[in-house]
Amino acid sequence: MDINDNSNIEAFVLREFNYRESSKIIEVFAKDLGKISIIAKGVLNKKNSNLSSTQRFVKASYNLYRSGDRFYGIKDASLINSYSKSNKNFDIIIYKSAICDLLLRTIDLDQRDFVYNLIDTSWESFEKASENYLNIFLCFLLKYISFSGFKPNLKDCSYCGEKINPNSAFFSIENGGLICHRCKKHIRDRIYISRDEYLYILKLLYTPSVEVSQIDISIDKKKISKLIIDYCLECLDIKKFSSLEWVMK
Repeated sequence: MDINDNSNIEAFVLREFNYRESSKIIEVFAKDLGKISIIAKGVLNKKNSNLSSTQRFVKASYNLYRSGDRFYGIKDASLINSYSKSNKNFDIIIYKSAICDLLLRTIDLDQRDFVYNLIDTSWESFEKASENYLNIFLCFLLKYISFSGFKPNLKDCSYCGEKINPNSAFFSIENGGLICHRCKKHIRDRIYISRDEYLYILKLLYTPSVEVSQIDISIDKKKISKLIIDYCLECLDIKKFSSLEWVMK
C-alpha cells in the first residue's frame, strides 16, 4: 500500500467518545495503518451518513485525510459489518470490551497483519456462536500472547525440560508454562491443572478461532480464565483494567 494513500482503509473501531458538540474521536485498528485515532467531524449531526461507521466494535471502510500530527479525519465512510447480533449480547460486549482495551494498551506495529486478522476471525466467531463465548475470548488471549512471543509451553516441563505427563501437571505463570510433578517443589506459583483443563487450554491455543466455540469440556472455567488472564497480564506487563474485572465476575 502507498503510505500516502489513505483511501479505502478497513478498520475495527476499538473505542469512541464524543468531541465537542457534534463530533467524535474514534480509535481504530486499521488493516494497513495499525492503531490510529480519527476525528469524525459533525458525525453526530442528524443528516450525517457516517455515524454508523463510528460505533464501537463495527468494521468499516474509511477515506481519510491527515488532521495534524496525531489524527486522521474522515472524508467519508461505509459500514462493512455492524455485527448486529453479537453487539446486542451483554456477555459478548464485555468480552469485546476487554479485547479492545487490551489492544489499546499493547499493540505493536509489527503485529499489524496478525492482529487485524485475529480481530476479524474473533468478531465473526462471536457473531455466529450461540454459546461458549468465553472460549472465543480466551482463544483470542492465548493466540495474541503467543504471537507476542509468550506462547505458553504446554509440551515440556518449563523447569527441567522433560516431557509433560498431562495426568499430573502444574502451570507456572513465572516460568511460562507447565511444570512436571517432580519439579513442583521448586515452583512457588504452581497451579495444579487436571487432564481436562490441560486439554481445554491446548484446544483453545490450536483450534481455529472460527471453531473454538464448539469446544465443550467440563472444567472449572473460572479457574482457567483467571489463569490465562493473569498469564497474559504478566507477560505484557500491564495491570488489570475494569473491563477485565467484569469478565472475571
